[in-house]
Amino acid sequence: MGGLLTFRVGNFDTTAEREQFRFLCEQLKTHYEDSNEFCVFAGNYNIGCELDALFIKKDAIISIEFKNYGGNVVANENGEWTCNGKIIKGGSRKTVLQQARINHSTVKKELKVLGVVKNQIKDVPHLIIFHQPIELENNLSATNRSWLHITDSEHFIEKLDDITCPHTDLAPLGIVKLAETLNLNPFYLTEFSNATYDKPAEPIEKIELIEDIKKYEPHTEEKKQKKKEVMLNFDSFVVEDENSIALSNFVKRIVKLSLKLDNFTVKVLDSTRASSSFAAHGIRLTQEYVVTINADGIGEHCAKLAKFINHAVKAISPSTIFWEEGERIATESDNSSGVVEEHQSKELSNTNSNVCFRKSKTILPHWLDKKIFNDHQAIYAPEHERYEYNLDLNEEELKVYLGTYFPRSYAEMFCIADNLLQNKCLKKTLEQDEISVLDYGCGTGGEILGLITAIGRHLPHTKISITAIDGNDGALAILKDLVECNPNKNIQVELTTFSQTLGSIEDVEKLAFGKNDYHFILCDKMVCELISKEVLPINAYAIMAKKLTAFLHENGLLIMLDVTTKDEHSGYFYPQLMNNTINDYVCKSRTIETLLPLSCACHDGCRDFCFMQQTFSVSHSHKSNDESRVCYRVLCKKPLKTAIMQGMETANLIHVIHPTKYKQNDGLAICSRSKNNKIIIDSFNINL
Repeated sequence: MGGLLTFRVGNFDTTAEREQFRFLCEQLKTHYEDSNEFCVFAGNYNIGCELDALFIKKDAIISIEFKNYGGNVVANENGEWTCNGKIIKGGSRKTVLQQARINHSTVKKELKVLGVVKNQIKDVPHLIIFHQPIELENNLSATNRSWLHITDSEHFIEKLDDITCPHTDLAPLGIVKLAETLNLNPFYLTEFSNATYDKPAEPIEKIELIEDIKKYEPHTEEKKQKKKEVMLNFDSFVVEDENSIALSNFVKRIVKLSLKLDNFTVKVLDSTRASSSFAAHGIRLTQEYVVTINADGIGEHCAKLAKFINHAVKAISPSTIFWEEGERIATESDNSSGVVEEHQSKELSNTNSNVCFRKSKTILPHWLDKKIFNDHQAIYAPEHERYEYNLDLNEEELKVYLGTYFPRSYAEMFCIADNLLQNKCLKKTLEQDEISVLDYGCGTGGEILGLITAIGRHLPHTKISITAIDGNDGALAILKDLVECNPNKNIQVELTTFSQTLGSIEDVEKLAFGKNDYHFILCDKMVCELISKEVLPINAYAIMAKKLTAFLHENGLLIMLDVTTKDEHSGYFYPQLMNNTINDYVCKSRTIETLLPLSCACHDGCRDFCFMQQTFSVSHSHKSNDESRVCYRVLCKKPLKTAIMQGMETANLIHVIHPTKYKQNDGLAICSRSKNNKIIIDSFNINL
């Protein structure tokens, strides 16, 4: 159970502030109605400086400032901020940035004086919320963007969800305790709260404010002795492959960072081999890996670690804890046929959880993590509005891109390519001395490194020849350094980079790459930029697909991936434009077919504006389970598609095109052309 506690320390001075506070309260209450998260929202609070609001959640303490403006906002590093050409007032300070900077430092200092643990306030972000819709031109440096965030009332919920501080880890009781420290209890607002707040009558650690808070209770000496006897011999289950080693290194960094421990042991176990031993103790394993940590007294830290890694962490004994990682594995209770009874075929049910989804989670390799965050000083600071167009990124902005969006691109392409290369037919066609890759719009190359890792896993000792093209020379320099530093000796990579931009459809028509036999052609998150900048019309996906597929090897794949936001010119979301226009192109083409999603491969005459969305997750030293949402298509030549799908049962399939909505029992998760069939599949998993 989660919920929202709202407070207001006196009323606001202006009507606009009162209206904005009420609006934000209503939106927050709705958002946290059915949420597992627990948070506090306090309005008109003075903490050494006057704040319009203070927001506290498990991974951030955020100071908030209201601005009653709307329109074209320009946020400047030096000088005044403007809205539609008029100066935005900075309160008693000279500029908005100066006001924000003083509030930012004052809040942090005062929280420290109040006794808040230093680690919890290592980062205290500041958020400016404009009451009316804005179009933002953000000219702030990457350093200032890492703590100063800007949004409007229509998008502030998404912004609050995005803001996170790696060092802040507040359990629900910790949030309540902080509310008490700030003396908020006399100002509690029942109408805008959906969690119960009572002033403690006994020590805070004994309050059971919400049911889901589980405390590790001390054992009697007798219980402690019994716990010591419950020790599993894990050594025979330890697995040491590339994934498990990366996972083990990641866990070690997380434990040192979050629990400040030095003396502990991490083991990654194979769930299949360990399942019977865990079952003997009433534990049923459902994922491919089990992570165990052994250290004195670590059982007391389950709740804290769970908050940090976003997994259920359990204690086997006071000195041993575990959690599960990786893809879901089949269990005896699963219905392996995947057949749904006829009366269920028209609606989704939680009982259909046995769908075999394509891999969607991974961990950034340890060497790559160190390289980008240590050597290149990458910064994790999500700011998707600024990074919708990336050719003009300066050096500081590239650091933010590298620390935030590079790992996401790595995870997306690694998971996609890993699934494709598990297909025996496709893998066999690629078993040769050299694989050629073209990436048009490569940026810093997260997708290239992801593809290299997947090829190295499935086709070791293969030479990979890569042609990478982008319009940002700084990004290309970073890509070259990362490829050259890859320590994987199983693969040899030859990289050639070119700097090139597209300014018109004529530039696209002139594209030439010197060869027409690429095994992989990547077009990753760049078509949306061509559309938003009106370089190409809204059928840009078809234009680029037609051009790029001309350079495919007979057994090659074009992987076209993009964001899932809305195109402001057409009013359609990018997945809708991708599906409609590529389906139209494929239907007219005599040589090119859709391979993925299987829904489009099986219904090639469709022109629907389907909204497809795939969620991927990557963990690295600066963020655990960082999610990205994208859409993608895989195209190939007709003979290859025929060979891959030969023998594949494609009739009577219900195609899941939006896994998140499927897990929420939302009918929009299903391809409309397949909803009356019976067998539910992941339409993006080539290995049925």
